[in-house]
Amino acid sequence: MKTKQKRIYLAVSAIIFSAIACNAPQITRLTPSVYPTIDLTLTALSEPVTAAPTQTIVVPTASATPSVTLPIPTSTFTSIPNTATFTPIPNTARPTSTSTKVSYVGPAIRPGTKIKAYYLRREPTIDGVFDEWELPRYPVESVVYGADHWSGRDDLSANVMVGWDDFNLYIAVKVIDDKYVQKANGEDLFMGDSLEVLMDTKLANDYYLEILSLDDYQLGISPGSPEPGTNTEAYLWYPRDERGGRGKVKVGAMFTDNGYRAEFKIPWDTFGIKPVKGTHYGFAFSVSDNDRSGENVQQSMVSSSPERQLTNPMTWGDLELLGQYSP
Repeated sequence: MKTKQKRIYLAVSAIIFSAIACNAPQITRLTPSVYPTIDLTLTALSEPVTAAPTQTIVVPTASATPSVTLPIPTSTFTSIPNTATFTPIPNTARPTSTSTKVSYVGPAIRPGTKIKAYYLRREPTIDGVFDEWELPRYPVESVVYGADHWSGRDDLSANVMVGWDDFNLYIAVKVIDDKYVQKANGEDLFMGDSLEVLMDTKLANDYYLEILSLDDYQLGISPGSPEPGTNTEAYLWYPRDERGGRGKVKVGAMFTDNGYRAEFKIPWDTFGIKPVKGTHYGFAFSVSDNDRSGENVQQSMVSSSPERQLTNPMTWGDLELLGQYSP
């Protein structure tokens, strides 16, 4: 009887103790240890780019808050925009309305070689014969190109006469040339025995301008190919917008014992000129030489203007239109 009562007592005691343990505030449950995630940003720049993994980060707050899922960054690198892209720099050197304007205006006459063109009451026959010409002759013998290929006046030199009327500019030239070679044509005609006229038609307007402008002209003349008087032609090289053959320029030429003679008439509209007595123009007359029968090449050039440079009109001489010639 005593043994049965003891068992009942122990069973009741166990039930009471279990109930008290479940409600005791001092007792908490143990949780497993939590380790921090590895910081992938330290290796992201050297790792291949892949899809971003995720991890669960517990954000502690004063009250219970649901866990938030955030992506783990794979790189802290942010691409730098290409700051080297070219941006045009505005031209601050351009003159403005307040800038000082540069003037090239100057005297209406060049200080270099002076050639006088006399008014002709009768048009000369353009045939290479100088019967109608009784004008002053000006030397053309200053070597301005190819001095190493020039052996003296017998190799290449000339003298020139210039006349004019209301319609044309007339030029007659006697050339001393020990060997006549002209097989080039068109824009290449200077690569053979040939003649050149340079004209600055508005001399005072750009007197101090050291480069070619639209009022500067370069005209080439072929006395003939393969010999003087045969297949003559004229070609305008400058201004570039007007370049091309000039069929209205008439040329007559013929052999002499030591070279050739040539006459030609150039309509004033070739140069855009309306002639007026007393007017001055920038002017240079030149002769090119080629002594190589099998090759088109400009070996040398002599000019009426010792300082002649094609691209600098300030180095050209002066042409003046005068009345009739009186010896």
